[in-house]
Amino acid sequence: MKLARNILLVDDEPSWLRSLAITLNRLVPEAHIDTCVDSRQVENRLAIGDYALVLLDLTMPFHSGETILEMIRTHFPKTRVIIVTGVNEVDTAVRCIKNGAYDYFIKTDNVDVLSRTVRRALEVVGLERNYLRIKESFLSRTLSQPEAFNNILTCEPVLLDQFRYLEAVALSPEPILIYGESGTGKDEFAKSCHQLTSNDAPFINVNLAGINTRAFELHLFGQLTTHDDGQVSAQAGALHQVQSGLLYLNEVGDLPLEAQAKLVDVIEHKQYYPVGSDRPYPVNCKIVASTQHDLLVLNKNGKFRSDLLYRLRSHKIKLPPLRERKLDLSMLINHFIQLAAHDMGLEAPQQPSNLANQLADYQFPGNLHELKGMVFDGVSRSDGVQLNITPFMEAINEQKPEGSHQTDTLNFPKKLPTLAQLSQALIDEAMSRTANNQTAAAQMLGISQSALSRRITKDK
Repeated sequence: MKLARNILLVDDEPSWLRSLAITLNRLVPEAHIDTCVDSRQVENRLAIGDYALVLLDLTMPFHSGETILEMIRTHFPKTRVIIVTGVNEVDTAVRCIKNGAYDYFIKTDNVDVLSRTVRRALEVVGLERNYLRIKESFLSRTLSQPEAFNNILTCEPVLLDQFRYLEAVALSPEPILIYGESGTGKDEFAKSCHQLTSNDAPFINVNLAGINTRAFELHLFGQLTTHDDGQVSAQAGALHQVQSGLLYLNEVGDLPLEAQAKLVDVIEHKQYYPVGSDRPYPVNCKIVASTQHDLLVLNKNGKFRSDLLYRLRSHKIKLPPLRERKLDLSMLINHFIQLAAHDMGLEAPQQPSNLANQLADYQFPGNLHELKGMVFDGVSRSDGVQLNITPFMEAINEQKPEGSHQTDTLNFPKKLPTLAQLSQALIDEAMSRTANNQTAAAQMLGISQSALSRRITKDK
């Protein structure tokens, strides 16, 4: 995954390089450390590798640290530089900072302070690069990897904007939060993010609904068990299995408070401890979380931690409910018709031309899951020519307020129609609502199918 985590250590003392690399690997486990002992190779190394940060000595053969600093700031402006040197001179430190160094450390300084500065510098570089990606993406109004969204059908502008936003922030080291009602496509957006960031690495989906803290620890962190004979057995958790892939935390709003605190540590420190182990392991994966709950409301009610809330909200994607996707309705129905016909081994029936209009005011409380179920039911009842719309009409009628049928009134024109005209109008309306299904239309009119058939034949 191309995140801002690569660090190049430059110093002509091999023993110091080895010691510093070991220390940073321990204190900043999410970073990828490379070393360079020859100052002449630095420019070529930076041109080949995407380094977020360079830790640079000042006194070296061939090229001085200040010369390399100037070269980096000129030719690699997206790379930050921290000076780590034995030169303890205030004038030199001030000059380096003025010339663009992120910070200045003496080799005898506390390495814990240096590691914290390294982590902050990585975060700064990540934010800078992320901002540039977002800016470039929204200015171009185009997608660089449209194929990553092939699993999502839409022509709604609000969702297309979310495509561009997700593509822009996908490589950010910060988590991404996807929120929306159940059935709005959160899982598919997480899969699109995986396509954008780490398609060749694992995608691990962890459902947090109803999980307790103990189960969360075992599932996420795994467990190391030392037996009486000294043998150690290991149970790998999701963070080990996912490696540099994408970890999808589904329904994070259901996570208990104690487990939330452990998730904060993972996000903050980019490391985790398996149950039964005191050794930290680095977290190298992309974290995407989803929820159908309003986390702000949960936070106000004391059910969601503030520190986790604001870490997850670094990048937010809100998915609209199906009732707000009027432009997509007909296209989605056709998609589910093809899917249902294939799964059932049937001929795909045609969608009635007015079905989408009839569903325009339906609220779809189950969103895409509900629409898919309606279409599958309709395909199973169809005659192979036209989609049976009985499941849709039943849902519309069920959604009407209780007793609304008692207060519905007919609005007649000034000149009353004849009984024959009124009868024909009722038959036409029932046939339209049921996509010409005589059995369903007859039920709607309260007569037998044979009686309806006779009336239709008589009128012809």
